Amino acid sequence: MITHIHRQAKILCLLAVLLTASACSLAPDYIRPAAPIPLSITASPAGPRPAAGAVTLGTRDFFRDPRLQELIAAALRQNRDLRLALLAVREAGAQYRVQRADRLPQLDGEASDTYGGDLKGKESNLYMVSSAAVLDPDLFGRLKSLSEAALQRYQASEEAAKAARILLVAQTAQSYLNERLAAELLRLAERTLQSRQSSLAFIERRVQSGQSSLLDLEQARGMTESAKAEAAAQKNELTRAENALKLLLGSFEPQPLPPPTALTDMRFAALPQGLPSSILLERPDIMEAEHELQATNADIGAARAAFFPSISLTGSLGVVSNDLNLLFSGATSAWTFLPKIGLPVFSGGRDLAGLDLAEVRKESAVVRYEQRIQTAFREVADALLTRSALADRLAAQKRYLQSQQLVLRLATTNYVNGAVSYLTVLDAQRSVFDAERTLLAILRDQLVNDVELYAALGGGRDAGGDTGGASPRTPPGLRPGPAGGNDFPRTPSSPSPINQ
Repeated sequence: MITHIHRQAKILCLLAVLLTASACSLAPDYIRPAAPIPLSITASPAGPRPAAGAVTLGTRDFFRDPRLQELIAAALRQNRDLRLALLAVREAGAQYRVQRADRLPQLDGEASDTYGGDLKGKESNLYMVSSAAVLDPDLFGRLKSLSEAALQRYQASEEAAKAARILLVAQTAQSYLNERLAAELLRLAERTLQSRQSSLAFIERRVQSGQSSLLDLEQARGMTESAKAEAAAQKNELTRAENALKLLLGSFEPQPLPPPTALTDMRFAALPQGLPSSILLERPDIMEAEHELQATNADIGAARAAFFPSISLTGSLGVVSNDLNLLFSGATSAWTFLPKIGLPVFSGGRDLAGLDLAEVRKESAVVRYEQRIQTAFREVADALLTRSALADRLAAQKRYLQSQQLVLRLATTNYVNGAVSYLTVLDAQRSVFDAERTLLAILRDQLVNDVELYAALGGGRDAGGDTGGASPRTPPGLRPGPAGGNDFPRTPSSPSPINQ
């Protein structure tokens, strides 16, 4: 008898699945909106043609500095913001499974023993074992649309997590570059301080021999104290930059890392300048917006289905007996079948307002999707234009530094020969120091711009829990190539002790 009950329950479940599978959907057909951007991304209207069939470039391929590779890997393992993004994916996945379960038949089993009697002492027992199946045929696709919307939002959360990884990789690289700039500016300030102290000793000897005045001595002493203050300020900047990097790493504990690479020697892989705009559609943040758009499209189907009748079917099979020994005999079998139809007669305009709300939300999702595409296009175009401008700035700054170094050497020689005052030497020292600082900052800006372009093109999605090789889902256009033109020459030393 138990086998007979189970067989009947399976029949009910099969009927439920067939009815559910035959449900239609009232959601409108999804059509991807046209991208409101040009067909290609170039640094200028007359730029190079879009690259075709470009080789993908992974995170470890692009960031060649071993120390930075280890920092990115640590950030991907420990960063709290990324953990929250991954937990949001799990939450959306659980919500989708909950919504999907509503489309499946619900089967419950129950067993009971009722014991009773009357006041005269007559007693009775009622034993019952039953199984009940409840299903919604979903003839108008309401549950199907709700399940589709939950699925799309789950996939949107996955894309959001990928976007969070890309952002974290870019932020870690930029923070590392800021820390390297602060460290090198500190070394520059310390070298300048040593040079100023040598200059002060040189002036003291000249004062003792009557070749320089006390005014020259006080000016040299003032420049030395200024260099001390600058070195102290740079120490503070370095500490702040290190703390900012540690926050991204998710740990303030020291960890073994490869030695750092100087900004003058750091290289990233070359990135293309001419690309088809279609690669932006594969950026995780744009794909997230498209999944949200598809979710609102499915919401319209659920809102439309609310105007139609809802049908639910409830059936049960079981056995009832006053005698436990006869519970599973043929005469104790019982069954029920209860179909129910709900008709939306009057809801005070709730259903119509719900449909209007779903349609407005879809229109808003379309606007957000288009806005994301335009923002991505602007980010790539800005990075390409900035790359060209920074290259020109770097070349000009190198020439300026070389000219100021020549001015310093000439001013030093003329001062020693008594042709100019010491103030001319001080002005030349300040100009050289400022030019070196600016040159380091431009070099850092070049590297940061390359990181921004790499992230804007959707790079870094291969970085899951590691910074390993390229992912097949990385969009085309990121191809490895020769190192960029960051050939920053080291400043030649001057024979004079007051060359700084």
